[in-house]
Amino acid sequence: MKNCGRRFHNEIARYRFLNELIKVVSPKYMGDSVSDKVKNKIIEMLYSWTVVFPNEAKIADAYQTLKRQGLVMSDPELTVDKTLIPSPPTRPKNPVFDNEDMGKLLAELLRSKNPEDLQEANRLIKNMVKEDEARVQKMTKRSNTLEEVNNNVKLLSEMLSHYDRNRSSDADHELIKELYERCDKLRRTAFKLATEAEDNDSSLGDILKANDDLSRVISSYKRIVEGQADDGEGEDLRPAASEGCETTGTLIDLAGLDEPSSPPTVPPPSLPSQVPSANPTASSIPVLPPPPRRLAGGHGSQMSSPSHKPPEQQTSLSLLDDELLSLGNKSLLNCCKVLPVTVYDKDGVRVLMHFAMDCPPGRPDVLVMVVSLLNTAPLPVRNIVLQAAVPKSMRVKLQPPSGTEIAPFNPILPPASITQVMLLANPLKKNSFYHLGTDWMD
Repeated sequence: MKNCGRRFHNEIARYRFLNELIKVVSPKYMGDSVSDKVKNKIIEMLYSWTVVFPNEAKIADAYQTLKRQGLVMSDPELTVDKTLIPSPPTRPKNPVFDNEDMGKLLAELLRSKNPEDLQEANRLIKNMVKEDEARVQKMTKRSNTLEEVNNNVKLLSEMLSHYDRNRSSDADHELIKELYERCDKLRRTAFKLATEAEDNDSSLGDILKANDDLSRVISSYKRIVEGQADDGEGEDLRPAASEGCETTGTLIDLAGLDEPSSPPTVPPPSLPSQVPSANPTASSIPVLPPPPRRLAGGHGSQMSSPSHKPPEQQTSLSLLDDELLSLGNKSLLNCCKVLPVTVYDKDGVRVLMHFAMDCPPGRPDVLVMVVSLLNTAPLPVRNIVLQAAVPKSMRVKLQPPSGTEIAPFNPILPPASITQVMLLANPLKKNSFYHLGTDWMD
C-alpha cells in the first residue's frame, strides 16, 4: 500500500473490495474454511489501513463491522514497519521536459560550440517553458471548471428538491433560472474538455462524470420547472448506486454501442449513411434524390412571378426550377477546402453549412451545399424543419433531409446529426447574405 499512489488507495477504500475481505473473515461466508493465520492477517491489514488512512471512512467502517460482529475482540499491535507509513511522493513527471526526443536534441545543441546552436538551444528552452506554462494553465482551468460544475450542480439540485411552483418566491425562481443557465453553459464547456482530453488522460473520467451530472440536473430542471415530459432520454445513462454498496468508479452504460441509432420517422427513398465532415479531406457525401413533386409559389424553394415581369424572365426562372429538380440525379459530391460556416449554435444545437468542391455539369451558377445539424444537448430534438429564403433573382432547392429527429447527446458516442443537401442557383452572380441573430454576414 505504501508504494502505491492515491488512485490505488481510492480503489482499496471501496465497499466492493472491502466486502470481499469481510467475507473471508466472516463465518457466514468463508470464515470456517479459512485458516486463522489468513484471517488475522486481514484483520491486521484493515486496522493498519485505518491508522495510516484516517480519512478513508469506508475502511474504518469495514473494520468496525468486524468488531460489531464479534470477529475482532481487540485491536492488533502494530510495529512501526507495519503502520505502512507512506513513502515520500515522487517528483511528478513533466511531459514537456521529460520528452526524450526533445531532451536529446537539447543536449546536442548545448554540447555544440557553434553560437547558432546555443541560440537555438536557448529558443528551445524558452519554448519548452512556454509549453509547460500553457499546460499548467490548462490543467488549472480544467480543475476550476470541474469544481464549478460540482458546486453549481449541488446547489441547483438542492434548489430543485425544495422547489414548489406555487409557493416559491420570485427570487427563488430567478436564482434557479440563473443556475440552470450556468449549468447549460458549463455542459458545453465540459463537452469541449472531453473532446480535447487524451484517451489516457486521468481526468477524462471526472470530465465525463461532470457532464453526466450536468445533463441530469438540466433534465430535472426542464421536468420540474418547465413542466416538460420526462421520457428518460435525458437522464443519466449510468446505473444507480445504492447507499450500502458503491460501484468501482464512474460506470458508463455501453449498451448503446451495440444498438443502431433509431431510424428517422419520415425516411426519403434513399438515405445516406455518411455524415459530412468539416475536414477538407472528408469522403464523398451522398446527394439525396429529388422529391416526387416540385414546390411552387413564394420565396426560397418556391417560385412566384409578378405580372409586370417580362415573359422571357418568367420562362428563364421556370426552366431554372426544372433544372434544379433534375440536379438531384447526381450521386456524389465532394467537400471543398473551404471550412464550413456555422449558421446556428445555441443550446447544444449546431447547424453547419458545408460547400461542395464542384458545380453540377453545365451549371456553373449553381452552388451545392450540405447542411448538417448536430445535437450535443442532453435532450432529443424533434420536428426539425430547415427553411431557406433567397432573393427573387435566385432559386433554392432543398433535398429531403436524412431525418427529422435527433437523439440526445451521449459522451461516449459521436454527436447525433441530420444532413440535408441544398442547391442554390444564382444566375446573376449577386452577393448573398445570411442572418445570424442581429448580424448580417456576406
